[in-house]
Amino acid sequence: MGAPVSLDLHDASFADRTTPEDWQRIRRFRDLPQFLEGARRHEGVAKHLFTNNFMLSKVVLENWRFQMLALTLYFHETRDPADPKTGLTYTNLSKACAQLGLASNGRVFAFLNLMKLGGYLKSVAWEADSRFVHLEPTPVFMRTVEEWTNGIFASIDAADPSGDLEARAKADPKLGTKMRTSGAKGLLDGWQPLAPFPEVAHFASADGGWMLMEQIVAASLRHPEGLRIEPISINLRSFSKDVGGSRSNLNRLLEKAYALGLLDAPPQFGANIIMSSRMLCSFLSFIASYLSYYQLHTPVD
Repeated sequence: MGAPVSLDLHDASFADRTTPEDWQRIRRFRDLPQFLEGARRHEGVAKHLFTNNFMLSKVVLENWRFQMLALTLYFHETRDPADPKTGLTYTNLSKACAQLGLASNGRVFAFLNLMKLGGYLKSVAWEADSRFVHLEPTPVFMRTVEEWTNGIFASIDAADPSGDLEARAKADPKLGTKMRTSGAKGLLDGWQPLAPFPEVAHFASADGGWMLMEQIVAASLRHPEGLRIEPISINLRSFSKDVGGSRSNLNRLLEKAYALGLLDAPPQFGANIIMSSRMLCSFLSFIASYLSYYQLHTPVD
């Protein structure tokens, strides 16, 4: 059994990376008695957005992919049926991606085409004039989105049952839409989820990196008495097939993580992966930041 780790071990350096108000929000959520239950529940919530079956890995990196998907839903869910210039269009998504520095016009075009090819988006003509066309999510895509939404609500409730968001979402079918719209609006207004946590961004910037990071962290969360770090091994060949990344790229990602101090020992092509306490605390502080942001910005009556 590995050595125990305190969640606040690296707080002195983390606190300087964000505003005092945001750090207070993060600490409040992370210090909840059941926070680790929320972190455990969050594991795998984004699996269908990051694994190979979503077909986007060749166009958009993982950390940008989530934001582009969030904006895709935002433009759809805020569309004004009376205004053909609103809704999900190539122009609207391109402008937003340029504003946030997410992707070039060409990558946005490829992103939308892949979404259509995969059966996640469809073209729809404007009711009043068929010359105007926008895109809409298909039921296949919305099932994935609702699964992610329910997972976020369940993760928040596992950490902080007082809000009872799962029950509220069942009573108000539009609560998930409100939560997603509010989160995407936050991105457009400057919310940068990964900016205070470069340790997390290192993994999230590579194809397969987010799922690899989650699997490494999961080993530290499985102890009921608290956080512990111990060596784990991952078969990079089979793992890369599941997540759509390259095993050599995943191995380089681990090697670079060791060079950056995010691992405590040199990885041996998937063996002897020992996460550093800074990496573990950064990931869990990110999860606290992420979940508490959605909790704060989910409008409930």
